[in-house]
Order: sequence, then C-alpha cells, then structure tokens
Amino acid sequence: MIILAAGASATSFYEIIFLLSLTMIIGLFAGRFFERLRVPNLTAYIIIGLILGALVFFLGYDNIIDAFEIIINIGIGFIAFSIGLELNFKKIKKRTREVIIITVFQAMFSFILVFLALYIFLLPLHIALLIGALAIATEPGPILLITKKMQSRGPLTDTLVPLHGVEDSITIMIFGIALSYASSIEEGTPFGLMEILTGPVLEIVFSILIGLVIGYVLVRIIRYLKYEDVEKDVVILISTIVAVLASVAVANRGFEIFHIHIHLSPILLPMATGIFFSNMSSDLAKHETERIMDLFSAPILIIFFTVLGAEIVILLAESIETIDLILILVVSAVYVIMRFFGKIGGSYLGGKVAKSNQTVRRYLGFCLLPQAQAAIGLAFFARSVLSHTSYGTLILIVIMASTIVNGLIGPLGVRHALMSCHGKDGNSCNILYLSNKDPQAHQMH
Repeated sequence: MIILAAGASATSFYEIIFLLSLTMIIGLFAGRFFERLRVPNLTAYIIIGLILGALVFFLGYDNIIDAFEIIINIGIGFIAFSIGLELNFKKIKKRTREVIIITVFQAMFSFILVFLALYIFLLPLHIALLIGALAIATEPGPILLITKKMQSRGPLTDTLVPLHGVEDSITIMIFGIALSYASSIEEGTPFGLMEILTGPVLEIVFSILIGLVIGYVLVRIIRYLKYEDVEKDVVILISTIVAVLASVAVANRGFEIFHIHIHLSPILLPMATGIFFSNMSSDLAKHETERIMDLFSAPILIIFFTVLGAEIVILLAESIETIDLILILVVSAVYVIMRFFGKIGGSYLGGKVAKSNQTVRRYLGFCLLPQAQAAIGLAFFARSVLSHTSYGTLILIVIMASTIVNGLIGPLGVRHALMSCHGKDGNSCNILYLSNKDPQAHQMH
C-alpha cells in the first residue's frame, strides 16, 4: 500500500492493475504480429506503452507514475542480472582486449560527437558536456531479448554481451565528472577534481562489491541442491528473484558511510550479481537458473517496455507547458543523429584497432542504438541536481524524446545486424533457429 500513500486512490490503483493486465496480453499478441512483419516484438511493446501512457494521462491517473518507476527499476534489475549470467570470463578471456578497445572507442566517439555538435550550435559548454555523457549509455534490454529470441551465437554476440559492463562504468565516470562541473558552473562554486573522481569511483567499486556478496550467497544456496530434488525449480526461482530484488533495492537506495551518501548503479550492481553467480557456480546450476529465469522474465520484459513507453509519454505531457518546444526538437534531433554516427563509427574504428573480424566491425554499432532506462535515470538525477536552473528539465525531456526514437529504431538495428551477418565469414554470427532451414530462406531475411 506504499503506492497508495504516494497519492493514488485505491480505485485508480486497481484500475491501473487492470490496465497493466490488458497491456500485457495485448503486448504479447501485438509482439507476435509484429514479428510476422519482421519487426522486433520490442517495438510493439513500446508502441503499446506509448498508447497506454496517453490513455493513463487523459484519464487523470498520471499520479501512478511512482508505481511505474518501481516496475521499471525491477525490470532493469532482471535484465541486468540476465546479462550478467551470459558473461562467462572463461568464454570471453580471449576477447577481453577487443571488448575494452571497442567499448572505449564507441563510447568516446558518441560522447565527443554529441558534445561538439550541441556546444558549437546550441548549448553552453557544461550542459553540452552533460548531454554528451548521456549519449554513451546503451539499453541492454532489447539487445538481450533479441539475441536470445534469435538464438544468436558467435563473435558478434560474444563481443556485445560483456560490452555493457565496461560501458556502464565509463558512463558513470564521465557523467559524474560532467555533472559536478555543470553544478559548479551553475552555482558558482569551485570545481574540485578530487570529489568529482571519488563519487563515480565509489559508485562503481561498491556496486561491484555488493554484487559479489549477493552473487556469492546465491551460489551457496543453489550449490547444495540435488538435480533430482522435486522442489529444485521452486528453490532456484525464489532464490534468484530474491537476489535480483535485493540488488535492485540496495542499488536504488544507496547507503551512508562516514556521513557520505554512496550512490550505486541500478544496472551495474544486479549485473555484477549475475556475473559473479555465473562464474562461481557450476555449469549445471547456471544452465538451470537461466532456463527458469527465461520463463519468468517474459512477462516482466513485456511490462517493462510497455510501462517504460507509458512513463515517457506521461512525463513529456506533464512538462510540455514549461519547455521551449523548438529547442527541444532541435537538440533531440542533433542528439539522435550524432549518437547514431558515434556508435556506428566508433564501433567500426574500435574494431579495426582491435583487429576484429569484418562483420563485428561493420554491424556491432547497429546493436548499440537502443537507449532507455539507464540514460533516463541519469537524466532524472541531473534534473534534481540542476533543479534551480532551466537546463534540468531540458536535459530530461531531450533524453526522453530521444528514447522514444531509439526505442523504436534500436531493436530494428539489432535485428538488422544479426540477420545481415548471419552465415558470413564462417562463424561471425550464427542464428541457431535459422541454421536448420533452407539456405535460400536465410537470404530472404
């Protein structure tokens, strides 16, 4: 009943539950229909979410936004944990150098191109730096869901999955520095380098350490299960859900140490939990956990992407009267276009430096276009820090507007990359569900 205390009446609360139920079943069948048109089902989920958001706003239930935020945070926790499960150090040991080089190149290219374009033509230095930092973040949800749906294997997928852990760390570091600089400019306070560096470093270190502890506890719980235990699946399911929810709660709550509030990463912490569980547990325990969580995650992912679309519409509608619409549209367009070139160009050049095979260089950037909750969460934080200025709302609206565009075209980019490189250069990208079909059928995609 915490949600009710936030301002929603009991009636509107249960009506929202009913709307979410309808949304889930409509999203399921809409996704299946879109897939027949060769469009990723995530695009359908987001479109349904945009419609839901408009409906909720016009019906006057927009005070349920707090509930939406909780749902989205839980969803991103499960997505990040699932990505962590895929990250096996033994499997990517030979690709570590390649992953780091490509991640740094595409992150810095996205940051620099967006920053320069906004600074030269539209915005002051400190705000352009801040929005440029947000361009680095990539949404792992569409990438994970589509690669699993298409059963993709090979160097492209092996490079793509571990990339998010490195990228999230880079985003936190550059964003933390840019936000501290922007805050000091707006408030007229000194620019302290030590405090700037300490905040992001502590966030990364404690997110990894707490993820290690939760992952280790999960390993110890599941390790002693016997395969023939009739309640094995129930124990794995409940234990894993508790581990993910604990990661989400701690990450979004943070903690105090020596009177300093430590912020934690809502993506990096649950991802670290999954990484440590994956690498410390047996292959059988990891396989069983993945199998059970894949079934449980399906409704969560549908709700996550539809609610994300709805939240964006509601927040945009609530802020529409206080923004310069022309400036928002221009900044958003520049942001989306320059980020696109940054991801594609940076991945290609990084792949060349790392001596990746040609298909990884050519198609990896298309897999990095989706952007959603991580960037929105950071934009919310920026708005709270810059709440006394006009730029806080500008940053948030730009990121939300671009999220709609990236949410619709991003999954198409991932699917295009996987389908285009399937079967090329021997093992560059092998889509298992196509492998047993007629070779000519591959070309039709």
